[in-house]
Amino acid sequence: MNEKESARMTSDRSPVLQTLIQFYEYALSRRDVKRAAELLTEDVFFVGTAESIADRQNFERSFREKLRHIPNRTLYEISDYREKARGENTWDCSCKIHLILPDRKERYMAKLTAVVLRENGGYRISVLHRGYIQKEERFPFHILSEPMGKLDQISKREIWDMICDVMPNGLIGAYMEEGYPIYLVSDKLLELLGYTYEEFMKKTGGNVLNRIWKEDLEEVMAAVKRQCREGKEFEVEYRMLKKDGNFLWVYDRGRIIDIQGEKKAVINLIVDISENVRIKNHLFMESVTDPLTGLYNRRGGEVMVTQRFGNGNPYIFLMMDIDNFKAVNDIYGHHEGDEVLRYIADSLRQFFRRDDVVIRIGGDEFVVFIYPCSSVAAIEQKIQKISERYLRKIEQEYPLSRSSLSFGGVKYNRTTSFLELYKRADQVLYKVKHNCKGQFKIVEMKTE
Repeated sequence: MNEKESARMTSDRSPVLQTLIQFYEYALSRRDVKRAAELLTEDVFFVGTAESIADRQNFERSFREKLRHIPNRTLYEISDYREKARGENTWDCSCKIHLILPDRKERYMAKLTAVVLRENGGYRISVLHRGYIQKEERFPFHILSEPMGKLDQISKREIWDMICDVMPNGLIGAYMEEGYPIYLVSDKLLELLGYTYEEFMKKTGGNVLNRIWKEDLEEVMAAVKRQCREGKEFEVEYRMLKKDGNFLWVYDRGRIIDIQGEKKAVINLIVDISENVRIKNHLFMESVTDPLTGLYNRRGGEVMVTQRFGNGNPYIFLMMDIDNFKAVNDIYGHHEGDEVLRYIADSLRQFFRRDDVVIRIGGDEFVVFIYPCSSVAAIEQKIQKISERYLRKIEQEYPLSRSSLSFGGVKYNRTTSFLELYKRADQVLYKVKHNCKGQFKIVEMKTE
């Protein structure tokens, strides 16, 4: 929604809708978190698919962090708006909000419900519930808060069947005994995973822990134990293996209950959040990658390089610059210049390892972070091959540009900052280009 559309819509609608529109205009389009937060009550309660925030200060802090991982400007549209007065100064409202990524066709829809209050002559949002999941995501744990030991087996079975039938999300339950044997799994969960009941029980061995993706298990169990020390409920996110070999991202909200007298068990609500995770990952990748080449941009590269430091292993920070790149653009056009940039990106990906970090800093400047790396000679051989390959392409397609590649890098065996590496490598590259373009040099830095 642009500013003109927003202004027109707010002028034609109720003050409750105006407040909602203004909030998202400040939060998403203008990215003015402070102005957006001014439209919230001090004790605002925000509920997401897998998070809750209980005051304006925490909301503001959380939202600022989220904005770091989304594009600079996000457009939106509001549809299916409904509101209902609950009193003289309180309104319930609901709508759908469609998020639109800049310069792209991708659209994502969230479901919103909100409570808006009139106070001190203005309108403020008191409760805001947002979820990309279109079905009801809450589970009435209060039904299971009391022991079920007094019920006969037929009554228990009827209650479980009723709960499973009315819940739009998956349910699974296990006894808190060795192996955590499963006593309940809903048809909805089986449907999400693609199993029949018999297939699921065989796959898991009747053990509730075997439903969790192995790489996530340790972290999940640590989180559950930590939360259970503070109460009977827990909330975690992890992956579950589907029958087709893919995995499902789920939000798991669990509660410890009494089933048969003193017998302890756990009941878990399982919500499919795969689309949420996909959107978050997509937005993050949009913010850390170069749209032309698909390489990391400087921001993303800095994050990835910083994550790889450790253990004192040697590494090389290699900078590359395209000589006479301006001539390529001036003589052959910017479209061909873009083709050259993409060609270089593909070459760097091809010659360096998958775990090496390849970055387009900007313009005609690239960086490769090679970690670990003990052999300078091996990297120099790769540089030679990349340069020769590039010269052949230039001679065939862009001979008038007389373009070449220059490389300058540093080898370290200690942790330092991205900025420090960039400065040192840039100094080496400058000397290379000053002496003779189309050459390379890697300097081994002494340990201080």
